[in-house]
Amino acid sequence: MLKEKILYVDEIVLKRIESNFELIEKSGWYKLYQNKVDKSFWRLDEPEKYDLQMFVKLESVENWTDYNDQDLRIELLKEHRGLSSEKCKWKDCSKKALNNLVFCEFHAYKEMGIRR
Repeated sequence: MLKEKILYVDEIVLKRIESNFELIEKSGWYKLYQNKVDKSFWRLDEPEKYDLQMFVKLESVENWTDYNDQDLRIELLKEHRGLSSEKCKWKDCSKKALNNLVFCEFHAYKEMGIRR
């Protein structure tokens, strides 16, 4: 399930982090947390003016600041928006467009900069 791997950060998620996770390290734009119960590692984006803050489960703590979560972010966008019955308008794309958009999740994220 995707929500077990990546979350949009809001006040509820921040409270969960505060009570269920331990801060391990800070580096650049990220904070590394460990779940107190299952010992999994998660990365929290530092708040940024023009981007959404995300909380991402890591596969490993090795090179944790370099973990590429783009595919997870694209899937979360798709899950959050849902798909319409319309086809993506990007040239040569045959995927379904997201609800209330004319582009699929890939083109919305990569080409249009849509994050939520």
